[in-house]
Amino acid sequence: MLGLGGPYYHDASACLVVDGQVVAFAEEERFSRRKHHKDSRSCATAAAYCLSEAGITLAEVDEIAIAFNPSWPEPSETCTDAELIAELLDPALFGHHRPRQVTVIEHHLAHAASAFHPSGFEEAAVLVVDGSGDGVSATLAHGTAGGLKVLRQFPFSQSLGWFYETVAEHLGLGDWTSSGKLMGLAGYGNPDRYRLDFLTARAGGYHLDLSRYGIRPDESVEDQYTDLRYYRRLKSAYAAAYTDLGIPPHRRARTYSNGRIIPDTSYRSEHADLAASAQRLLEQCLAELAREALAATGTTRLCVAGGVGLNCSANGRLAALRGVEELFVQPAAGDAGCAIGAALEAARRRDDLTLPGPAMTTAALGPAFTPGSIRSVLDDFGLPYRDLGADLATAAAGHIALGRTIGWFQGRMEAGPRALGRRSILAAAQDPRTRDHINDRVKHREPWRPLAPAMLEEAAPDLIGTRTPHPFMIVARPATETARRLIPAAVHTDGTLRPQTVARDDTDPYAALLASFAEQTGRPAALLNTSFNHEREPIVCTPHDAIATFAAGPLDALAIGPFLVRKDRPN
Repeated sequence: MLGLGGPYYHDASACLVVDGQVVAFAEEERFSRRKHHKDSRSCATAAAYCLSEAGITLAEVDEIAIAFNPSWPEPSETCTDAELIAELLDPALFGHHRPRQVTVIEHHLAHAASAFHPSGFEEAAVLVVDGSGDGVSATLAHGTAGGLKVLRQFPFSQSLGWFYETVAEHLGLGDWTSSGKLMGLAGYGNPDRYRLDFLTARAGGYHLDLSRYGIRPDESVEDQYTDLRYYRRLKSAYAAAYTDLGIPPHRRARTYSNGRIIPDTSYRSEHADLAASAQRLLEQCLAELAREALAATGTTRLCVAGGVGLNCSANGRLAALRGVEELFVQPAAGDAGCAIGAALEAARRRDDLTLPGPAMTTAALGPAFTPGSIRSVLDDFGLPYRDLGADLATAAAGHIALGRTIGWFQGRMEAGPRALGRRSILAAAQDPRTRDHINDRVKHREPWRPLAPAMLEEAAPDLIGTRTPHPFMIVARPATETARRLIPAAVHTDGTLRPQTVARDDTDPYAALLASFAEQTGRPAALLNTSFNHEREPIVCTPHDAIATFAAGPLDALAIGPFLVRKDRPN
């Protein structure tokens, strides 16, 4: 089964499922080098990669599933639009093979399947929240061995994702792709300062009423969805609402200095307070949705997906809810992850997947590169390097122990927007100045954005107060006093951190690196981990991407495959 995600001209992706197992998944942006692969539906390069991983051709795929309904609002089970199919899968990359039809998996069902099917749970409540897809912005569902049953849905005119996005845009943080910045800024604000009374959390969910800004909740707006008229009206209404609070739209200046563009990364107290108010309100609404889903299903397990599922702070709130004993958040919770859900749901319908399926314990589903291919690129760049073989992790840990910041490129690329030790930038976590250096000099981004810790599972009880695995860096946890003292660079101003826990494994270079750092320093087996990229580029995919990014910035060393590349520090 080949699933295709990102139907709405962003976050295109592909996933291949064979005999109920995810064999490969990748986002198109990693190949196009265009962040979010904006303004395109093409999944072709990601799909070609997935097929190559299995050694098959497109013609040999049993079924192709897309994660949206092109005929919305009319129901549809298949799509035979040859032009659309060619837009998704450029025939030139597949021996000019042109599939005659694709299976339609409704957008929120694909999201829900991406969360429940790989959770390993026999039964769970499922919560999907995003901007919108196929006219829906939130879905409550029940996952069982028989599949997914939708319990309740909220229309696009009640979108929590769009609410959150418009706050970020109003504060000048960027378009919808920058909503995650708001989560970081919220930690610096006072959530009691602003009352956003147009959105109310209440038993069973929430209610949005923008009547005084020209949009009634009972207004029929379905005809304004596909041409984006409603979306434009909504943005104007929200802009008026935030301006009424005394916060005019903020446009951040950009200047050019010392060879690079310097964005304005400052903020005013009212900006942080609005961010905090929006974050808390979002969490309250999500908590009510989760309570409703748990009550309706009678289960203690919760699965989460949809773009809002990338909000680590909100996921931390859900994890702490009374009645939630186990939580699974799809690491590729945004639209890219719909490829996983579409492929798995198609496999389930064909009886190629029996639920509960295998639990997703790794996001390392993308391309890997041989030492020979890496060496060839290093030679092309003319960089000096050493082949350290099995000693690489020890040497890299030594550099980190000396206060250096390194690029880390190992094994198969991870899925989702969070680097998980395959395409990472790593540093020691004991000095907040290291975090500031990475934000400013390495990533060229706002100083108030937090960095996350990666830690061996054995260090987790002391640092996050639990032995529950957190493999995907997508659920915030309160930092323990030990964490505040020993890894303060990874603790956000609100007292939380978003951990990635790693099982001790002598065959895993990442686990070996963490263990070696602890052995060499006597500190916890924990490091700062952020994605290997600059602010305006996707996470690196290939050795060429990694070496080019390393060469262009102030990273001290690069551990790529078995090779270590160092930069000479100026005197």
